[in-house]
Parts: sequence; structure tokens; C-alpha cells
Amino acid sequence: MLKVPLTRSKILILLLLILAILIWTAVFYNPTHLLRATFLDVGQGDSAFLQFPYGGNMLIDGGVGGRYDKGKKIVAYLRRQGVRRINILLLTHPHEDHGGGLITVLKSFPVGLVLDSGQVHTSFSYEEFLKLIEEKRIPYRIIRAGEKIKGFKGVKIFALSPPPNLLEGTGSDINNNSVVIKIIYEGVSLLFTGDIEREAEEQLLRYGPYLESTIIKVPHHGSRTSSSPDFLDLVNPRVAVISVGKKNPFHHPSLQVLQRYKERGVRVYRTDRQGAIIVTSGKGRFRVRTMK
Repeated sequence: MLKVPLTRSKILILLLLILAILIWTAVFYNPTHLLRATFLDVGQGDSAFLQFPYGGNMLIDGGVGGRYDKGKKIVAYLRRQGVRRINILLLTHPHEDHGGGLITVLKSFPVGLVLDSGQVHTSFSYEEFLKLIEEKRIPYRIIRAGEKIKGFKGVKIFALSPPPNLLEGTGSDINNNSVVIKIIYEGVSLLFTGDIEREAEEQLLRYGPYLESTIIKVPHHGSRTSSSPDFLDLVNPRVAVISVGKKNPFHHPSLQVLQRYKERGVRVYRTDRQGAIIVTSGKGRFRVRTMK
């Protein structure tokens, strides 16, 4: 049998090949299995993408559509991540800055299930959103407090709001009936709050200590109408993420609200200053990284 001598360059290539195999083995058989939540920078709006530890994903909201369509930015990001399908798409409430960009997303990816607050709203973007769901025959479900979102191994997802009978007469019913969900994985929890305001926060106080969460997506972009003291005391977060646009006309986030988080020792991250904010968690620990 003819033996081929191994040169130094061949040995180096062989070692690099072995190293590559070991790295990819660690990627696919990593015993830590992290949950990854990316709060996307979509300007004055909301969008977050969750990648679950044993497979599967969820997109929560999609920023504005139309002329300033943030859906294109979301689609580009998802494709860079190698996403080919969205398992669950959750629209917290039908305002343009949360749902407008989802039109482009729905046109670009197959979706396994759409979850919605089911509120009556006659905006063009929301009507187009519902029309696309029907045309593509995507399973659609209205979600209410007390329901669970299943299908992701090792992860618990609970809907805390809106209540079965939607809030009325609050002055901002669409916001206050946003879908609120809590996600728990290996001792770390994330609370997604849509645009709830004080009235909905008061309703959530009934959960008592269960409301406590490691990370909170700050309600309503840090508006002064949200993040009430009693609510924050129960949530008791370690990290707060504000999805907000630069120099927005609403002057979000409110200085008063920022002070409330500061007084409680909460680390605050903002998409207008730090770009996309990425939280990875597992085994009771978490890490926050920013794009800027």
C-alpha cells in the first residue's frame, strides 16, 4: 500500500478540520441550550424575535409598515439568522407601530400560527393583516389571560392579559387590551407587555408574586401612562428593555418612568441608543448584548 507523507501544511489542514468538527458538534449538541430573545431596533415601534433552546421560534410584533416599512428590516434579519419559517407570530394589539410591518413578514415567510388580541380595529394595515392570514390559510387564534402557549420543549409561556372580558372605558382600550405574556426558561423569565397602561397594570396586580420577572419589555415605549410604581414593585425586574425611536414626537421614554426604574436598581437598555438588544439565558443565568 502506497503511503502519502504528511507535510506540515497537510497536518495543519487536518487539525483545522478536526477543530471545525468539534465546534459544530458543540453547536448542535450543546448541553446548555440557550434561549435567545432579540429586541429589534424598529424605530418607534415594537418587535422581538425569540429562538427557543430545543428548536422553534416566535415573532412578537413587527413595527410600522407603509412608507417606513420596518417589516423589510425584520425579514432581512430573519434571513440572516437562517430562519425559513416562523412557528408563532404574535400581534400584541392592532396599532400600526406594532402590526404594520407584519404585512411584509407574512408575505415573506410561512407561519405556523398567528396569535392576536382579537380587538376590533379598522386600520388599513390590520385589515390587510387579517386578509393575508385568511388567504394563506394560516391557523389563527385569539388569546386570553390564563391560556398557555405550548410546543417549545423546556419553555413555559403563559398569557396574563387581556382578560376574557376586554377592558372598556380606559381612555386607551386598544393599548390596555394588549396581549401580555410571561416566558420562563430554567429560572429566567421575560415579561412582554405590549402597550399596556396603568389600568391594565392594575388588573395584573392580581397575579401577586407570580408577576415577578427577570427581564421586562417596558410597556408602551416608556410612556408616562405606564410602568406604574405598584406594577414595577411586583415585577421587580433586573433588566428593562425599551423599544423606542430616536427623537420621537411622543417624547418617549418619559424621564419620570426612567427615574422609577433607576430608583429600583434596574438596568435599562434602549433600542434608540443601543440598537438591537440580545438576551441569552439558560441554567438560571442570562447575558445582555447590544448591537451598538
